[in-house]
Amino acid sequence: MTTNTEMTNNKENNFMDNNSDYPLIFTRYLYSKEDVLHSLFIALLDKQTDEALFWAYELYYSGFQEETLDYLLKHYHEIYENQNSKSFKTFIINQYNSWVETKKNFIIGTIVWNLCNSKYNLHKFVQLYFKKNTDKMKQKETLQKPNKLRLIMGDNDIEQYKTVEHSQGMGWKVLPYVCKYQIHREVSKLFEATNINFVDEYYYNWLYYSYFSPIWKERLSKYNYRVCNETKKIIMNDDDEDDFYSLYSYIPDEQNRETQQMSLGNNIEQMNIEDFCNKYFIKQ
Repeated sequence: MTTNTEMTNNKENNFMDNNSDYPLIFTRYLYSKEDVLHSLFIALLDKQTDEALFWAYELYYSGFQEETLDYLLKHYHEIYENQNSKSFKTFIINQYNSWVETKKNFIIGTIVWNLCNSKYNLHKFVQLYFKKNTDKMKQKETLQKPNKLRLIMGDNDIEQYKTVEHSQGMGWKVLPYVCKYQIHREVSKLFEATNINFVDEYYYNWLYYSYFSPIWKERLSKYNYRVCNETKKIIMNDDDEDDFYSLYSYIPDEQNRETQQMSLGNNIEQMNIEDFCNKYFIKQ
């Protein structure tokens, strides 16, 4: 994790490069991790503060704390830094360093809220990643009205984003309750997503793909289990399996279609670079 005041712009930090072979990983609420990253970026661009906070904490509370922070800082340097004051840069960097030192969960929310309420510039981003010339385009002003207020969150402000706890036998009720937003599948092709169609994995092998999120690995650590990569199954003895599923029987294949669509986003019309530019720019 980078702890300097400047994030590096090497190839590993680029938006698209590390998606060339992105593994399917399910988060705490069974979203594709790759989709969560894309959805967080779109929510920031659309200045949808609550949604951006939801996606940031979906990633963060799934156990990817450092990755969440680095992802936000990478995009800060790419599209926000040159559009905002030096004092805002100092504020963001101080928040970053404060998290490195204290690991306080609300710092992520502070960064997300302030990015959502700040100006950004997509010209270099579009030119770099999509090789699209935007010199004759102007960003839509409706998305560029900054809020000069700097908000610092506390623990109470992020309560709604914390992982929901539930009693035994009630796991099947979790997903309809917690899946508040649908992933932004419309950018999957544009952002070169690796994981496009994973219905079977979501229905029948969800625990195997969840295992690669730290929160699920921690949950499984309380039981005797083994991972079978060949069958894509997590294998436990009968007693441990009964105990585990008494808490975490999310049964995504039996959820209603609306809940499933939150994670799968099937049959969503894809956005190309022209659509993207039409959404965020106007021709001069």
